[in-house]
Amino acid sequence: MNDDPTVAGFDDGLDLAPRTDLDDAQALRRELRQGQRKWLVLAGVVIIAALGFLVLQFLRDATVFFRNVDEAVAERDELGDRRFRLQGRVIPDSVHVDGDVVSFEVLYGCSTAAVRHLSDPPELFDNPWIPVVLEGNWEPGEVELVSGPDDHVFVSDRMLIKHTNEYSADYEDRVETNIPDDFLVGCEITPADVGLEL
Repeated sequence: MNDDPTVAGFDDGLDLAPRTDLDDAQALRRELRQGQRKWLVLAGVVIIAALGFLVLQFLRDATVFFRNVDEAVAERDELGDRRFRLQGRVIPDSVHVDGDVVSFEVLYGCSTAAVRHLSDPPELFDNPWIPVVLEGNWEPGEVELVSGPDDHVFVSDRMLIKHTNEYSADYEDRVETNIPDDFLVGCEITPADVGLEL
């Protein structure tokens, strides 16, 4: 008997036909890995986009300039129409509400500025001489202030009040809640101009 498998007619009951099942399984695994890679790439893109958004928000807040009223008025030309944060005390007699717009004047360092706030102010806004931080920008507009006529209005869409937690955390050392004894000393604006008796 000849045991050489190359000899014609040799059949030992073995199936010597090429196997394709193994190739199909490997191809299926490759397809599954490619599908998983696509989902991982998509998840990575979503995470990177979310992190990018958070970084942009942080940078936006970090790059918004902070000015007291006297500084903002003095640097008005330099600031142009850029967004910044304006700090001062609300002059109580100047507050006027017209629908969703609240107009008022803020005072700091012997300077006043007209404000047009375009959203509902916090409830504590009604407190007399409340210190506020407003976020917005200068826009041209003729107004009459307690200090005289002006040709710009600060238009804001975000307001922080001294008594809110967010203000206290960010600006605690900026403006005292109580009006100091020397308030308006050396200013052309008198206490009577702003309805104040010291």
